[in-house]
Amino acid sequence: MKVVVIGYGSIGKRHVKNLISLGIHDIILCRKKAKGNDLGLLEIENVEEIIKINPDFVIVSNPTFLHFQTLEFLIQNQFNILCEKPLLHSPEEWNLLKSLLGHYNGFSKIIFNLRYHPCIIKVKEIIASEELGKINFARFFVGQYLPDWRPDINHLESYSAKKGMGGGVVLDLVHEIDIAEYLLGQPQGKIHSIATKVSDVTEDSNDIAEIIYQTSNNEIVNIHLDYLYRGFARNFLISGKEYNLHCDLLENTIQFTGNQNKQIKTFEFKDFVRNDMYYNLLEDYIKGLTNPEHQTKLPSFYENE
Repeated sequence: MKVVVIGYGSIGKRHVKNLISLGIHDIILCRKKAKGNDLGLLEIENVEEIIKINPDFVIVSNPTFLHFQTLEFLIQNQFNILCEKPLLHSPEEWNLLKSLLGHYNGFSKIIFNLRYHPCIIKVKEIIASEELGKINFARFFVGQYLPDWRPDINHLESYSAKKGMGGGVVLDLVHEIDIAEYLLGQPQGKIHSIATKVSDVTEDSNDIAEIIYQTSNNEIVNIHLDYLYRGFARNFLISGKEYNLHCDLLENTIQFTGNQNKQIKTFEFKDFVRNDMYYNLLEDYIKGLTNPEHQTKLPSFYENE
């Protein structure tokens, strides 16, 4: 199997290492400037060269603001694509991309690695079992002080701080939006939201957002995203008629509580290794690519409206 990886930052390097672990060694890097690499992989500088290479699929892991021009070329040439989130960084780009998808026959998926987190897999099973009873509401929270994210660089120079580079919490922390939809279904009716800048931690991107909507099952969903929380928190609550479910994605735990906050049961995933999510999603994508009957956990471009 032959794979082209576009972009060789930290996430691109992670994907390359996992491809090698999966037994794939015919890997070509597409970079703005071919600088050589410690793995001795072939490098190209222009996406047009991918046509001659004719890979089995292409991983898009360059900066978000470059995704559209990259995807436009790949879709027009019918390549199979595995693209990092967020897919695009503006509604205008999405409208343009939709016009291309009507003629596209490739296998395209978006990388949402948290779908492969053991907590999310377990919660998905719990919801399907109806053990919580009728779900009434859910609250998702993620927050981390932006200057603490990458202590070795000026946070104001990072893509997160710049709207034009695809920064801002709505795009940068889109995992929570995806998890909510993955677990509880798509919003129905009007979505109420506010995304704005209330501090000096970004240059011009939104540093906080609140999103509220109702699902087709009349569940109220609230999603909070911010660059402001001192420390780091990533958790969610799903409240059912029988129990509350508390999931902490940093501690890798799930707790059931009932009347008077009584703890009913706890699930712990002490052996969780972060890279397992990325390895498993690559393996899942490849299974879907090679076996049309295999249903991957990853959403397609068509599901990203």
